This record gives sequence, C-alpha cells and structure tokens, in this order.
Amino acid sequence: MTTAPIMSEGLFWVICTMTDTAIDWEDSWELHPLFVKSDAISHKDAWAQMVQPGHREYRQCAYNHYPRGRVVVRNGRATVFLSQHIAVDSVVAAVCEAFRVDAPKVHAEGSAHYRCRMDV
Repeated sequence: MTTAPIMSEGLFWVICTMTDTAIDWEDSWELHPLFVKSDAISHKDAWAQMVQPGHREYRQCAYNHYPRGRVVVRNGRATVFLSQHIAVDSVVAAVCEAFRVDAPKVHAEGSAHYRCRMDV
C-alpha cells in the first residue's frame, strides 16, 4: 500500500530576470519556497526572514520586487495562488514538486495583493 505524499503550505517567490513588462523565460529562474502555515505570515514579513540568513544578495529588493505566490491546503486539497506573470506550466510544476502537491487548483492573480515590479 502506498501512502499519499504530505502536502506542505507556504509562500514562494520566482527569482527571475524581468523587464518592465515581462519575464525573460529564456534566462534561468529559481523558485524560492518558504514552508510556513500559509496564513501565519505575510509575504513582506517572510521576505525579511528569508533574506537575512541565506539570501543576502536579495536584501536590496523589496518583498514585492519578484513575482510571488502561496500554497494553501484545505480539506486535503491544494490551491496555488500566484501572480499572473508566473502562471506558466513550468512554475506550477516546480511549485507542485517543492510543496508536494498534486493537481492543485491554480488561481492566477492580477490583484494588488500579488503585484510585483512589473505591475508598478
């Protein structure tokens, strides 16, 4: 008998090369996950925690510089909320792998809540 993978909640950023209007998907990009209860911390506070110990190269950037999202698990079902700029198959696949979720609902957000540098 196989056991279901343990799904994780948390926040994430896609660290990437951007112009004022688009992401350069030909250049490399990285998913930076932070595994926390999704409603326990804001992206702003989480960014400050993330850049202090291990990601000092991003200290000069505000939390909303890079596109970001969150994974929420309720009643055994995962939902990924993310900036519309990163709602592409490769990012969703990386989020699924990092957070061990399978076939989540995906909500690409254009709201102010997920604005990044490209939306200013």
